[in-house]
Amino acid sequence: MNRIPWVRAAAVGVCASIALAVPAVAAHQTPPDAPDVPAAMTTPATADPATPSHGPATPSASPVKPSPGPVKRSRGVTQEDIRKARELERYWTPERIRSAVPVDAVRAGETAQAPLRAPHAAGRSALFAPSHQVASGVPTVGVFLIRSDDGSATPNQFCSAGAVTSPTKSLVLTAAHCLKGSKPYRNVAFVPGYRGGASQAGEPGERPYGLFPMELGKVWIDERYLSASPSDDVDFAVLRVGPNSQGQLLEDAIGRGNTLTTVPAAGLARREVTLTGYPGGQKTPLQCTNATRAFQGRFMEIACDGFRTGVSGGPFLEGFDGSRGNLVGAIGGYKTGGLQENISYSAQFDNDVLRLYNQAVADAAPDTVNPLGNGGTWQHATTFLTGRFHSDSVRNSTSDLIVRWSDGEVSLYPGNRAYGLGKDIRLVKDKVWKQAKALTVGEFTGNSTDDLLVSWADGKLTLYKDVNETNKLNNPIQLKGPNGTWTHAVGLTAGRFGGGNARRDDLVVRWSDAEMTLYSNVDGRGLHAEKQLAKPKNKTWSHARDTVAGNFATATDDQDLFVRWSDGEVTVYENLGAKGFKGEHPLRPAKSPWQHSTLVTAGAFGGGTRQDDLVALWPGGKLVVYGDTTAKALGRERLLVPAWIS
Repeated sequence: MNRIPWVRAAAVGVCASIALAVPAVAAHQTPPDAPDVPAAMTTPATADPATPSHGPATPSASPVKPSPGPVKRSRGVTQEDIRKARELERYWTPERIRSAVPVDAVRAGETAQAPLRAPHAAGRSALFAPSHQVASGVPTVGVFLIRSDDGSATPNQFCSAGAVTSPTKSLVLTAAHCLKGSKPYRNVAFVPGYRGGASQAGEPGERPYGLFPMELGKVWIDERYLSASPSDDVDFAVLRVGPNSQGQLLEDAIGRGNTLTTVPAAGLARREVTLTGYPGGQKTPLQCTNATRAFQGRFMEIACDGFRTGVSGGPFLEGFDGSRGNLVGAIGGYKTGGLQENISYSAQFDNDVLRLYNQAVADAAPDTVNPLGNGGTWQHATTFLTGRFHSDSVRNSTSDLIVRWSDGEVSLYPGNRAYGLGKDIRLVKDKVWKQAKALTVGEFTGNSTDDLLVSWADGKLTLYKDVNETNKLNNPIQLKGPNGTWTHAVGLTAGRFGGGNARRDDLVVRWSDAEMTLYSNVDGRGLHAEKQLAKPKNKTWSHARDTVAGNFATATDDQDLFVRWSDGEVTVYENLGAKGFKGEHPLRPAKSPWQHSTLVTAGAFGGGTRQDDLVALWPGGKLVVYGDTTAKALGRERLLVPAWIS
């Protein structure tokens, strides 16, 4: 399986590549003494799935007509901002804008991974709505210009984009796939209201409101789209632009932008939505109004003729008044917006796009590539183990996570002391590890670095001493050769269970006949004292799915046993060594959502030394930490990897 590139992909994306190439422009906030902006003009809305709106959710704002003479500079704009905008204008001459080619077309030619839109989708022509050019342009829709800095024969490229109203007066939304790439860009700009052709006497020209440069590092793209295998559910990007060469912020120049509007899955079918974009070779906006429908339950689909390559990022507007409307989508998502020029798609505008908008308004740090990869990778995890392995973790008494994968690879993820994990280190990749039947981690050899104990399918029992980023799994000690007894071991859990020392060297074994056994003080010489915890063929322990050592209730140095059962019940057995199975604390009842979890382990991931932070794997590869869990309550949920939606 193609797993490693997902986990180990370098941090690619426009956030890194543009930041090196675009001049810095100061962020502009409305000054405290500026007039109040009505909340309806700055707060994203939610579309009602039952009664789609037929008019703007906010008061109509007439377009600001460009003035041929000097205009009033927006508050907070500096002369340096104006200089940078003028520098951008010198590069983006009318001729260069007209000759710019769609980003998608360039990538299709170079990689054969982004197919151009075919002329027609057969079999559904009755649904298609006619499109028409808008020769006068649309103030809140424009071309998004990108200059590739990789020596391409066609460096001047573009997508479509829409202005979004906000307190910053400077936000634009386009498709994330227009910006995600490993190649550097510069001279990135938004040109609202752009229309091709010569200007008429007494009317503004092709760039009626000027060019607005993208600000340094001010691009917000969901981390799931920045990964090596982008999630099409989050194919949207919010970015901040600086003022134009006349010192105007975007919404001071064009009037109010479009109102970002979230749409529930049940509301993807809308009665009347206007689609606008710039097809390649045309540079005059194309527009169409039609009903939309839900596609795959997570995309909005619209049938409009003539939306060729170049329209990516173009807005889906509901309640459109000729200048602006409610922004309910942007061309992208499924197949980066569609494979035919008469069928276009948008990813669902849900809380994910709202999160990016809020980040942009607050000027928060953009997402970065998740070093853990995505849920598509984590669906292949078959075993979780925790212990102190990495040399930094040993010094800091922090837990790390070891993962065995379905292809036999074993990986080490160092803990970061903040309930998170760092980039993986491969310990081994060998199909023989698919034969490891049960695994656990403990302090069996008496030093600060933990060891890995493995029971194999043939009954062999192997101890891997001092596992770390250097030794990896190169120090095996065979405790038992192949035998018929240990082939029946189905679960191993090491911890401090009353063995009389401070090491986690006591071993609980769950057998195929439901017997539970405790071996005290296991070491490099083998197993020693044995104690039966539950008799064979009991009616309880055959239903255990995960057994994990931790510090959830016990005040002493000895540890508790966390158990996840097949019916969803979750239990903590306090001080297992002293109380056996009599100190039971129910954490979750039967039929709880925990019946759907697939793996769980416990460690010290939050900076303390108590092994009370649960790491759980859920369907879709969703990886979650429940920090500071006790015998009375699960800890606060911290999402490490979102679920993968295929």
